Amino acid sequence: MADLLTPEQMRALAEGESLEAFVEQLADTPYGEVPLATDGDTSVALEKVFYQKFIERMTGIVDLAPTKVGDFLLSYYYLRFEVINLKRIIRGKYSGIPTSQIVESLIPILPYKVESYEEIIAEETFQDAIRRLKGTPYESLISSLELSEKYDALWPVEIALNYLSAREIFKSLESLPKRDRGLVRRIVQAEADVENFLVAAKQRSSRESAHSPEEMFPATFGIGLDVLGEVVAADDLRAVIQGLNPPYNEILAPLYEGDVALIRSRLRQHIYNIAKRGRAEDDFGFNVVMAYLVFSEIEKNDLVGIAWGKTQGIAAEDILKYLAIPFFI
Repeated sequence: MADLLTPEQMRALAEGESLEAFVEQLADTPYGEVPLATDGDTSVALEKVFYQKFIERMTGIVDLAPTKVGDFLLSYYYLRFEVINLKRIIRGKYSGIPTSQIVESLIPILPYKVESYEEIIAEETFQDAIRRLKGTPYESLISSLELSEKYDALWPVEIALNYLSAREIFKSLESLPKRDRGLVRRIVQAEADVENFLVAAKQRSSRESAHSPEEMFPATFGIGLDVLGEVVAADDLRAVIQGLNPPYNEILAPLYEGDVALIRSRLRQHIYNIAKRGRAEDDFGFNVVMAYLVFSEIEKNDLVGIAWGKTQGIAAEDILKYLAIPFFI
């Protein structure tokens, strides 16, 4: 835990005058000397550095953990990161982004449940890239193509991928004792609830032809199908969001202004609090290990946000608005 950046350190990094100052300040942290990219997208290059640090921390924990815990953590994080890579590939193919740019955007991990990311990226079309997943644990995504093509939209595939990811994580949780499952389950459910709400909100513009919530969302948790149906039908989301139970009413409030980035920041803050409460329940068990990794992943995300903001020349106060850790002073 002592290797994690403090809220004060994270705030100081965000308040640095430039990208160069940010990198110089990192040299005095556990991240050490971080090279600035001389070509390509600097923020993408820095993101890879921060992911590599997190993976180093995660595998270090796995080496020390009991076998079942280590195996779960490996499957949990490699699945999460592979899903992120698949989303970046799918979005890139859908948007017509050049192959080299898609490859550059990928998290630096070896393929986990697919043979090759490059082979998927090399497919001619978005649909062919999805069909390339036949014979893998992601094969069920192919059935979402019909709805995707019908509405000329990406959300059916992303919903299917989110559901598949949550299902696999819950399945892998069965390898842990029951007392150790709650923390991860609460995190995955919170992430799924927010993603489901955001997808439902996007359907408001096409609600006359939208599928029913039962068809759209294969799994719901704290935000049920009835609420998601209200979201699709609503002219104004304010009343729906205000009617949600905490913390969702606070997490989703930035949707009034269409600020999805701030929603994701508030979700990270909520997950931080989930892990913090879980750690307090047991000073030496699985929750402490998981909390450390959750804190480390949020640290990674904040650093990625700072790097992107500095690269784009965004003011420090605007970068801070979208971070999680500086708010835990």
